[in-house]
Amino acid sequence: MVNSLFLIFDFLNLPILYTVSLDEVIEVEKKYFETLREYWRDHNYLTFDWWLLVLLSILSPIVWWKTVDTKRITEITAFGLFYGVTAIILDSIGSSMLVWVYPVRLTPYLYPQYYPYDVGVVIVPFMYVYQRWGNSIKSFLIATGLLSAFLAFVAEPIMEWLGIYKELKWENIYSFPIYWLIGLICWVIIKRFKKLESKS
Repeated sequence: MVNSLFLIFDFLNLPILYTVSLDEVIEVEKKYFETLREYWRDHNYLTFDWWLLVLLSILSPIVWWKTVDTKRITEITAFGLFYGVTAIILDSIGSSMLVWVYPVRLTPYLYPQYYPYDVGVVIVPFMYVYQRWGNSIKSFLIATGLLSAFLAFVAEPIMEWLGIYKELKWENIYSFPIYWLIGLICWVIIKRFKKLESKS
């Protein structure tokens, strides 16, 4: 029986024993963060691109606050939170898998690294689209499609050109349906919540 198990593990190329300890993982992570901090200090901090990320991080929430429909602020914020959590999780996965990288970071301690882009260029505009066209699925479908196309084919290439974002195993065309689909899913969730709320 034991020999059979060894044969199965060997056939599947599965490790029989753990070969890397937690201490080794911690040491690698320490080295990674030390290197990252040094890179950030030498190549990011106080550069033009870094200041651009600072401005994006500050201005986009201010603009949102000044333009949000305060009568629907809870609903619009809930939509933005659903969209934001999804976008940030997907960004974290893509960054961790080295599908894309961010050569310029606001800080080495922030994860995902591209928080200013996620919030300022993606989440806030989607919240505005929801505020403006969220009452009609047809209008929302068109508006989110246009915004998704803008983000995938204009905003991302600009960020690449600036050297703030770099695709490794990704293409802009892949981003387009993902932006769009997240928006539609969040729209369905919020409308469902509103329906449940009206029944209670």
